[in-house]
Amino acid sequence: MNLQQLRDLNAVITYGGFRSAARALDVSQAGLTKSVARLENEHGLSFFERTAKGVSLTADGQAFLPYAQAALIEATRAEEWLRGMQGRRATRIALGVSVEPSLRLVPAVLQDFRRALPDVAIHLTQSANSELLSALRDNRLELAVMRLPHMLDAADLRVDVLYESEAVIVARAGHPSAGARTIGELAGLQWVIVGAPGRPGQDDESIQELFLQPQMGRPRIAAVSDSLFGAVSMLIDSDCVSRMPRSILDHPLTARQLVEIKLPHPSRRYEVGIVSRASRRLSPEAKTLVAMLRSFSRISQAAYRRPPP
Repeated sequence: MNLQQLRDLNAVITYGGFRSAARALDVSQAGLTKSVARLENEHGLSFFERTAKGVSLTADGQAFLPYAQAALIEATRAEEWLRGMQGRRATRIALGVSVEPSLRLVPAVLQDFRRALPDVAIHLTQSANSELLSALRDNRLELAVMRLPHMLDAADLRVDVLYESEAVIVARAGHPSAGARTIGELAGLQWVIVGAPGRPGQDDESIQELFLQPQMGRPRIAAVSDSLFGAVSMLIDSDCVSRMPRSILDHPLTARQLVEIKLPHPSRRYEVGIVSRASRRLSPEAKTLVAMLRSFSRISQAAYRRPPP
């Protein structure tokens, strides 16, 4: 027995016959007849007496009818409740961010997104690239806005490049090595890494590029922090140094407190993009967020490249 069989049974009674019910429901009479006959055959009962004048309920049909109608009423109530809950439920987007986009891009876009879709809850996770990719592949995140690793295995991912950026070496204002001109002068300092605490600091891409690829030895790692502003606090209150996105120098919380240690050789630029699982269909709300991130990135990059008047 299923709800459709009960609906078909009730329709025959309501409209006074199979032909009238089929016409009212805009279905075939043969299909309606088969549906009711299947219900009767499943339970070895006959609910209708078929005569030349039409149909009428048997004694079993009369006894069963109140139960069928009660089940249909409760099913209608259940459907209405579910539709009401769906309308009231706040949609959730699980969003991961790495250091670079967490400074400017994501906060600016989320402000506009909240105005456009105030009932959508954003569950924000800031973490290292490796952790964000694991969370995407495990379906713990729907989207990640992150620095794209140079050797990213994207076979199972959807990657949308937003813009290019670069990392700079930063230290507190007044740092004794602020005037250093070579990376060798910084090799003996204590370094703070923003990344996954469970991974060695030497595995960080920036450290690999600065020290290990040129075979300059291993730097001294003071701390590996998954919190950007935890790392910033260490820099401001110590003589540690770190490699961070250039945009950290302009952030309201760090402007004039952190300075760039300028080396003659510019660092390699990297890409920031939106990453999601290729096999996962994005929700309409997530698609709206992606569109806003793309739009803001295009506008910001155009303004950044425009020469001053």
